[in-house]
Amino acid sequence: MKTKKMMISLISGTLAAVMACGGALAASVRTTTDVNMRAKPDNSAAVLCVLPKNAEAEKLGMEGNWYHLSYKDKDGYVYKKYIKDTEAAPAAETKTVYTTGDLYVRAKPDKTSAKLGVLKKGTAVETTALKNGWYTIKYNGKTGYISAKYTTETKPEVKPTTTTVYTTGDLYVRAKPDKTSAKLGVLKKGTAVETTGAKNGWYTITYKGKTGYISGKYVTTTKPATAAKKVVYTTANLNVRDKASTDGKKLGVLKKGTAVEVIELKNGWYTIKYNGKTGYISAKYTTEVKPGTEKPTTPATKTVYTTSDLNVRAEPNKNAKKLGVLKKGAEVKTITLKNGWYSIAYNGKTGYISAKYTTDKR
Repeated sequence: MKTKKMMISLISGTLAAVMACGGALAASVRTTTDVNMRAKPDNSAAVLCVLPKNAEAEKLGMEGNWYHLSYKDKDGYVYKKYIKDTEAAPAAETKTVYTTGDLYVRAKPDKTSAKLGVLKKGTAVETTALKNGWYTIKYNGKTGYISAKYTTETKPEVKPTTTTVYTTGDLYVRAKPDKTSAKLGVLKKGTAVETTGAKNGWYTITYKGKTGYISGKYVTTTKPATAAKKVVYTTANLNVRDKASTDGKKLGVLKKGTAVEVIELKNGWYTIKYNGKTGYISAKYTTEVKPGTEKPTTPATKTVYTTSDLNVRAEPNKNAKKLGVLKKGAEVKTITLKNGWYSIAYNGKTGYISAKYTTDKR
């Protein structure tokens, strides 16, 4: 009989040891505040001890809403409200993708689902999962879904913002932002240049495939006014000269009736572009009236300024009768231009002045 009792006692001790070892393998929990550990899962049960806030204990099991815990040399119960598991669920692995176009955020992973909003092209989005072609994301505090079809894991290249400036004079392009740096070339006055920005008074530009710099002192962001184009027609075969003079070298000949776009008129000569060069033609052999067309009933007026004291003639001829004299710098409204003579209204009569001694620039 004694032997039987000894065997039972030995087995019981072994079981207790196994249970104690098993307790060491149990999950850990922590208290969220100072809390009583009770002898039984009941608020009226005896208090075994007080577990301090953040105390770590072994979880032996659950009885209803009570944790069965082992803490130091105590084994008791704590209400679940004051306990949290220390083995939190693993955080979802995040991944950043970029939208390849403007992209709807949906309430569910379905293209017919309600729209929560729109992500602009190139937006970086942190995702938590990919399933059936849809990424899960957080959007305005809610869970949303975007189609993976319109995303990429490659970060888009961000192009620098460019601004257009215009040169206010002929301007050197430098290899470095320094007026003593090597010259890469020259930009003509009024040239439009794209720049990525200015630093220390120098704009960075691309010039003939290279990075160059131009002084901000000689540029403006205001586009220069484009001069109105004016066309005249030759009244005879007309020499184009390299100077505004009959002594100028001949660059070529314009046939009678040729339409010519002129730049300005000075001292009876028009400045023109001819075969890529600047040329000059005598206004005396041009007209503003297109050949073969009727003169307008009411001719359009043009304002010119005399470059010297100038006789007003009764006819377009230097030997014609003088009607009067216009002082140098006088402002004159003309009616027509033919064979180098402007017709004007003078003291109630029609008079004529030589275009050679006028300019359209004040």
